Amino acid sequence: GLGARDSLRLEAGLCLYGHDLDPTTSPVEASIAWAIQRSRRPGGERAGGYPGAQHIETQLAQGSARRRVGLLPDGRAPVREGADIHNEAGEHVGVVTSGGFGPSLNAPVAMGYVHSDYCALGNRLYALVRGRQIPMTVSKTPFVPQRYVR
Repeated sequence: GLGARDSLRLEAGLCLYGHDLDPTTSPVEASIAWAIQRSRRPGGERAGGYPGAQHIETQLAQGSARRRVGLLPDGRAPVREGADIHNEAGEHVGVVTSGGFGPSLNAPVAMGYVHSDYCALGNRLYALVRGRQIPMTVSKTPFVPQRYVR
């Protein structure tokens, strides 16, 4: 059951609390700023007034230091939670927060937080897995197109 949940939510690009979200992660960093009501945003009729509002408003205006991104590892080996992410120069730029095999894609998928300089679609990054560097491409989420109607 948990394996099915994890593979399907990963393909849908959905966050899991305790993995992709925690008390130290802001909605801007997690790419879920859409969850903040317009009335609560700066200039709204009820702006602010929620925990962390000042910090989040600053990130909305200036951007955040890190961002959650989708990652498509090369090959068939999945990249799991906790794997360090490096750039081509070998500098640490992030960490994988969720990863596994996507049955709909028939390929491994992952999500993680990377420094904002490296979050552009198509960037090549590397995950350190058991002493080996696995090449990955920054991808948009969801990995699988949505087929439901609201």
